[in-house]
Amino acid sequence: MTIELIFNLAMLIFFGYCYFYIGVALPKSGANELGAEQWPQIILALLCILLVVNLYKIIRDLKEVPQEKKLTAQSLKAFFTSKLFIGIILVMVLSVLLGYLGFIPTCLLFLMSYSRLLGEKRIGRSFILSLLITALLFVLFYLGLSIMLPRGVGIFREFALMLETALTF
Repeated sequence: MTIELIFNLAMLIFFGYCYFYIGVALPKSGANELGAEQWPQIILALLCILLVVNLYKIIRDLKEVPQEKKLTAQSLKAFFTSKLFIGIILVMVLSVLLGYLGFIPTCLLFLMSYSRLLGEKRIGRSFILSLLITALLFVLFYLGLSIMLPRGVGIFREFALMLETALTF
């Protein structure tokens, strides 16, 4: 089994679940019209069909895969310790923290963590650049686009409100 096969199977299961969940969660439309639940179901059904075709191709070509492309414990360990996987986990963790910490601390943490992941050794430089980019993004979204960013909870909310009032001239 390759990682591609496992990933395609996981997507097929997830999209199948979403297909049936949409049918249950959204109200039914009339018999002669396409309602809000049919459009996502059509897309999900097409995705599932294409995933089944791709799974067939993967299984068919699995016999021709060279030994270095086959799934082994060593290749799994290499995947789970790769920068790609650690970056994905970092994004997931910080997306959960976004509601609790708010945009500014989360963005600052994310940028510092990701720069460290990419190999930046100088913490001071990483902090200053992360702070500047966070400030730029905050000003761009809050003032330029009038998008309310997550404020966080508790002291983080108070800090975000303080910054927002300071920026409204």
